[in-house]
Amino acid sequence: MTRPDVRALLLTLLLALAPGAWAAQVTLVYSGNLDGELEPCGCTAETDYGGLLRRATYVDGLRDAGLDPVVITTGGLLTAAIGADRIKAEFILSGLTRSGVDGVGVQWADLVYGPSFLAAHALPYVASNGLDADRPRAQAIARPGARLRLFQWLDPAASPLRGMQGGQRLVDTSTAPLAAALAEARARGETTLLATTLDYARARSELPLDDVVVLLVAASPERPGEAHEVEGTLVLSPGTRGMRLGRVDLQLAADGALADWTASVVELTNAVADAPRLADWYTAYNDALREDYLRQVAARKARRSGQSPFAGAATCAECHRTASAVWHATNHAGALGILEGVGKAFDPNCVVCHSVGFGTEGGFLALDETPELANVQCESCHGPGRAHVADGGATYPGKRNAAEACAGCHHPHHSPSFDYAGYWPRIAHGHD
Repeated sequence: MTRPDVRALLLTLLLALAPGAWAAQVTLVYSGNLDGELEPCGCTAETDYGGLLRRATYVDGLRDAGLDPVVITTGGLLTAAIGADRIKAEFILSGLTRSGVDGVGVQWADLVYGPSFLAAHALPYVASNGLDADRPRAQAIARPGARLRLFQWLDPAASPLRGMQGGQRLVDTSTAPLAAALAEARARGETTLLATTLDYARARSELPLDDVVVLLVAASPERPGEAHEVEGTLVLSPGTRGMRLGRVDLQLAADGALADWTASVVELTNAVADAPRLADWYTAYNDALREDYLRQVAARKARRSGQSPFAGAATCAECHRTASAVWHATNHAGALGILEGVGKAFDPNCVVCHSVGFGTEGGFLALDETPELANVQCESCHGPGRAHVADGGATYPGKRNAAEACAGCHHPHHSPSFDYAGYWPRIAHGHD
């Protein structure tokens, strides 16, 4: 079971009083499945967690305190949902490089831009059953009195290339080489860490665990799973999206085995400051997003033809005055201004929910190009209304189910506490 923080203090005191009780004490900081989130969304208090800047601050604090933590991630760092995600991926990798990390597991998601994309960043990758000679099958990590070795199992069954001819050439499906490497490491007195995207049940049935000291299994939603020990193996599960870090203080025996441990969860709230040493990196990230955004705006503007299918809230207000008055009193009416206030008016992942029709034909481009489509307006929920205006209301602008329309932006990653019945009264405007 997870021991409380007071247990960690007691163990530290015991170690100081009886330094021969264990060979080494190592602080392990672990994470996994960042899922492309370089920083928190921040739309609500519940989502204002995590981010590489806060992560660096916490780890730097441990280093300043003389703990010299072992810092690893089990991978799942990147996504490729929209074009700007490639920029974010570049900065995730460069941010981790500058922050300092001892091991980076490779998951299938991390290969979304090809193996060469990862190779451009000098990170300590590991893919224990990968067949790419450029990626080590293990990473050796040394701390005073301790030698650790990190392994990572890339699940062959989850390969996106599984059904393609030659697709399985990227991984070794046999666990025999992994078993041999783990046994050799333990024979040398090393503390072995094995990471995988398998859940514990599958890991126990499919992987060789006899020589594994620390097993990191599939990530748990947002919060690290409860640490537990099974027959001398400590089982950990990182949290997703970088919102929180897992920490475990290990007491290791002379042969590298687990003697004792204390686990805790690190809450990366806005009480954790951004790391000053990464300020230039973060500025460069936002500059890169802005440059790409403006390039995309110019390209979409050049492709535009004819009249936009969107009319804008001002046009709607000519007939729907009561509804317009209600809208003006809501946060929706100033949604884009909120982004400008936090420097995110050029992040497409944010703009798409703070404007009308962004990314679609005739939709929002930029504030100086299409100010009439800024903010969350009537057509964000009711659909394009130009035809409705042109024929005097005979054509209805494709109203969607109200709850479904809200859920397009108020989904769990951005608005986890959203409840349609509770939120609707805040914007209810009826018909006029």
